[in-house]
Amino acid sequence: MRLVSKMRRGASIVGWLRRLPIGVAGVVGVAVLVMASANLGAEKYAGPRLIPVELESQVTDDPDAVVGAAAAMAHEQLFVEDRFPSAQTCRTCHPQHYKEWSVSQHAYAMVSPVFTALHGTILKRTNGTFGDFCIRCHTQVGMILGEPLFAPYEERHPVSQEGITCIVCHRVDQNYGKVSGRIALVEGDILQPIYGPLGNEILADVLKDPEKYRVVTEPGVAGRKIHSESKRFFRLTEPGFCGSCHDVTFVNGFRLEELFSHYKRSPAAANGVTCQDCHMSVDQGVNAGYAEAPAAVVGGVPTKSRKHAIHNWAGPDHSVVHPGIFPHNPEAQELATIREWTQFDWEAGWGTDEFEDEDHDEDTFPERWRSIDDRYEARDIIDANLELLEWGMEQRATVLRNGYHLGEVVTVRAVFGGLKFKFEV
Repeated sequence: MRLVSKMRRGASIVGWLRRLPIGVAGVVGVAVLVMASANLGAEKYAGPRLIPVELESQVTDDPDAVVGAAAAMAHEQLFVEDRFPSAQTCRTCHPQHYKEWSVSQHAYAMVSPVFTALHGTILKRTNGTFGDFCIRCHTQVGMILGEPLFAPYEERHPVSQEGITCIVCHRVDQNYGKVSGRIALVEGDILQPIYGPLGNEILADVLKDPEKYRVVTEPGVAGRKIHSESKRFFRLTEPGFCGSCHDVTFVNGFRLEELFSHYKRSPAAANGVTCQDCHMSVDQGVNAGYAEAPAAVVGGVPTKSRKHAIHNWAGPDHSVVHPGIFPHNPEAQELATIREWTQFDWEAGWGTDEFEDEDHDEDTFPERWRSIDDRYEARDIIDANLELLEWGMEQRATVLRNGYHLGEVVTVRAVFGGLKFKFEV
């Protein structure tokens, strides 16, 4: 039997605050940090870490500086949420959409160390003149926020870390065409209108009964805040919307990626089958129709069922990072920092009964993972993420099976000692 402690030892409260829904971090979190810092007194706290590593050294000399830095960090998150809501905020009412997205290539766009290495190499070899050409597709939010072109992933803002997050598609209100990812996002907090393919009917039903769904659409009012309107943006259902990022031409005219152009010359386009029809269907990679599901689950109450486009967009890439870091998982983000997750040896069996039943000197573990409770809690998160990664792998295999077929085999020559044939892939 194991007991998972309520206090997640070693977890950074500031890291936790940065991912809380709008309003909570600024109002509650800073007060918690103030009290924690005050309780530290003049002696350096030796127990569970309540502040980030980079602030710990200031505790003895200047506790007020720690509180100020933590408050600034919380306010930074609050102000960014006023402009760009996080996928974690959307997850409150759209858990299924979030789950599918969390393991998608869109969600992996900024996590990928392969992309980061490629982007850094290009910047270096062009003396920085390539600018944001690559990264603006991978973190629209980060570039709008003015983040450095090249910076460690863990130092970027949490919404920037989400890569192609919810608002990158659902806060677009213009037809940009093929612009190699150079699009603008409509800024505003979660209360502002969102843009979707079907319009406002379902949201209007929710807003007619705010007590049933326990929602509010006004700032400063306590309750579950949701969009005030869902504006119909039909371009979301058209291939041209995908082409804004998935047709990339360098400034010198070199055509780096031509997915949209290839599609336009395909039999699918000739038959009126869209990118969405195959990549968001119930059977990824083929025009098999869409699932049916509630548009949202608001306050535990599902809205009426409608067309549900799968938000996974399975593709050939796959994660090569620690499963505590990807797929995106709010529990993982609350439990440990990115750097701490990289120290968790999940492949060695940490957090499993088989491993933990053996005798282990606690000094063999990094400080963050010396608690057996924390290792068990981390293992639960790892197992959930591995299951989701396996589902993502199945979706990629489905796309490949549906997308590649062998045509008729034609025998060209069949003689003793040799056989020559041809077929179309």
